[in-house]
Amino acid sequence: MNTQSQHLEKLHEYVAKTKDTDYCLNTADGDEEYAARLSKSLQSLQIQVKQHEAALEKLRATARAVSVDEPSQDSRQHLQQLRTVTAAYKSITPSEPLLPSPDSPLPALLALRKTLNMADQSKSAITETKDKVSKSRTYLRQEEVELRDARSITQALEVRIEKLRSENEEQSGKSAEELAKAMIEEQQQRKRHYTSALRNLVKAFNKFVDEQLAVMLAAEDLGGPVVGDLVEIDEEMLKAGFNQQGKAKKTDTENARIEAKRKMRNDEIWGFEDENEHEKTGVRSEKEAALASFRSLTEDLLNAAAGDENSDSYIKISRESAAVRFLVRAKVAQFHPDDARKLRLVEFGREWDS
Repeated sequence: MNTQSQHLEKLHEYVAKTKDTDYCLNTADGDEEYAARLSKSLQSLQIQVKQHEAALEKLRATARAVSVDEPSQDSRQHLQQLRTVTAAYKSITPSEPLLPSPDSPLPALLALRKTLNMADQSKSAITETKDKVSKSRTYLRQEEVELRDARSITQALEVRIEKLRSENEEQSGKSAEELAKAMIEEQQQRKRHYTSALRNLVKAFNKFVDEQLAVMLAAEDLGGPVVGDLVEIDEEMLKAGFNQQGKAKKTDTENARIEAKRKMRNDEIWGFEDENEHEKTGVRSEKEAALASFRSLTEDLLNAAAGDENSDSYIKISRESAAVRFLVRAKVAQFHPDDARKLRLVEFGREWDS
């Protein structure tokens, strides 16, 4: 009976929690009608439980003489056990199944519980499906990229194979002198091509340094922004100088004092200019000084890199200027690991030493 009371209490709790959701009853009359129907259903269930308990007790009383818990070794007693079990099944089989009455709220409660369970399972399935779809899309994009790469490689290899095949066919019908002449001509074409490309690179490099880099290097040396942080820098900003926050100062009207101050400052940063050049041009501008310093630095680095294998490829620098810092940040040059006063170009044919 304790088990029956527990089941009834759980049923009451479940009904109290879901009755509004099931029937949407908000009035007092509806609550009373619902409670009456529920009480009737509970009474019906209690009667059926008592009937089953009585039948169970009756079955136990008839089966006490013959225990059916374990099969007996005695054939007669074993036969009697089988007859008892058979009679029990035959008495249960014809009985009508336990079904609630048409006006009972039990079917609706069971249907609601099943629906809620299905809804929770559907939400979990949707979340899992979304994760799987996201992973599948990521995998698909990766596979598409790899497929494009594979097709590009295949196409390049096919072109290369076809080129080698055609060259082999052409060379097979030529003599040794003709092959040597063709190789010399090919080498000369390559030389002319690389010479032209080098000339264009030098022009582009000089144009970039003259028009953009020199003024930014001068600004950084004067205490202004780091190269690349501020692109729009003109020579008027360089003349005025920069404050401690790296911002350009306002232009002063005393030209003589400004020119004297500029010359002293430029000489301290980039060194003293040639006296003949000074007589021709007057005060050297900040941009010109930074440009000359950068060109001198790059020429020294190139000459040291093009020297003998046994010679030292490092050059000594007097100070860590903006040009030096720019080349190191761009991974074009690197300091000596033991002496920060030495600098060299990065050996691009080898792995860069970080």
